[in-house]
Amino acid sequence: MHAAPVTSKHFIIQSFALSHSKAFATGLLLAQRAFRIFILSLGILLIPGIVLAYPSSIVFSPNGEAKPLGTVGLLAYGAANLSPKTTPGSSWFGIQAGLLPQWKYGESGVSFGGLEAGFDIITPFDTPDSAVIKPVLNVKLGVITEGIYTPSLSTGLMEISPNLPSMDFVYFAATKTLRASPNATSYGRLTIGYGLNAGNRGQFNGTFPFHNTRSALMAAYETPLIAGRLGFMIDYLGGSSEISDTYIGAVLNMSSTTAFGAGAFLANDRANSPNDGVFFYLAETFDVTGLAQKL
Repeated sequence: MHAAPVTSKHFIIQSFALSHSKAFATGLLLAQRAFRIFILSLGILLIPGIVLAYPSSIVFSPNGEAKPLGTVGLLAYGAANLSPKTTPGSSWFGIQAGLLPQWKYGESGVSFGGLEAGFDIITPFDTPDSAVIKPVLNVKLGVITEGIYTPSLSTGLMEISPNLPSMDFVYFAATKTLRASPNATSYGRLTIGYGLNAGNRGQFNGTFPFHNTRSALMAAYETPLIAGRLGFMIDYLGGSSEISDTYIGAVLNMSSTTAFGAGAFLANDRANSPNDGVFFYLAETFDVTGLAQKL
């Protein structure tokens, strides 16, 4: 059986309907993809238990780096006090994300820029009246990435609370890998920084070398990774505050995106029954832009 011939009028009508049908289907597909990305992003921001908005750091001292655009860092941090008595410590939950690109400077190997921001929840946070949930915000600007002979530099503002007394901690940090050239043996990484309590005076008091001031020294060292997985660190964030202690610990890279850390913290002010204890954290890092492309 032969098909009946199609007149030019019918052909135009069919072509018109087909083109509009394809356009509608394409638009629907794009809308579905945009909706899935929106839901994914919303889930990343709102699901409880996927975690830390703290700036890129060693333990609590911010380092000289800023997250690249589209990189999201998640961390859950917990602690327990062992001295002067055994009690649960505060936990931190939040999310941190790179929001601006970094611009390469010719063939030098260094880049300028980069901006990360985040949101944390500290729970429970002790106040004179009771223990509460304390939200804190932070923002960190990358100045320059690490070069052969120069450190990475960053500046930022953290521990900003919208509804409770806060430190409003302004800082500058520099981080340098200890090696003679990019391909030479690494002897670890060193971070040096300075912080200033620009907020509520009751939230911070300086210790060595800035006793009883608003200033804090930040100093940290990270060892090279053993077999690309296991490393050790010591992190001094001066002062007495919600983030200030001396931290000694280890970190295990469980995968290319997941790390588990644990160690001990020692109060910087050793007078008046100092709080010492242990901490642990689980960190996750992934690229949202790469994830969105797979949807």
